[in-house]
Amino acid sequence: MNNTLKKTTQLGAFTALAVTMGYLFSVVPNVEMVTATIFIAGFIMGPWEGLAVGIVAEGLYSLFNPYGPAAPPLFIAQVVSMAITGFVGGHFGKHRSGLTPWAPVYLALAGLGLSLLFAVLTTLSFMPLAGLSFHQLTGSFIYGIGFYLTHILSNTLIFLTVVPILIRVLSKVIPTLGVASCVEETT
Repeated sequence: MNNTLKKTTQLGAFTALAVTMGYLFSVVPNVEMVTATIFIAGFIMGPWEGLAVGIVAEGLYSLFNPYGPAAPPLFIAQVVSMAITGFVGGHFGKHRSGLTPWAPVYLALAGLGLSLLFAVLTTLSFMPLAGLSFHQLTGSFIYGIGFYLTHILSNTLIFLTVVPILIRVLSKVIPTLGVASCVEETT
């Protein structure tokens, strides 16, 4: 299989997996595997490919969400957040040799930061949508703290425990990418 076809197949597979994970976990409030899947796509394939998976996967999931499509400002915030997630995953993958002893901790911190970014961007998207003032926006952040904490903590734990295992397993399935080095000793 030539490299272009291989890369296109991987992009499609990761995109489909991310969307599927969104639907699979949609019944569990604020617990999801979309972020982890997009991050892993970037880690394995590279920053720009991760960014592409983030845009397409989140775009599809947001448009065809089981609870209805997102309003345009929210849609943009979701897609931008997941594009950044894939891009960051790609940079983690590029620097994997320096992560060996602390990979799960670094991955957990990435999960925490990326989930926090998602929370901030999606909440800010309500300003133009609902005509919120900055004072009202602060109230919105306070009101949603339970939801934010659930999402941030669950993703932090997923990135600490599940992401290193999936990277190791996928590196064996896709051996030419050589991504196992950063997590073999730690999981």
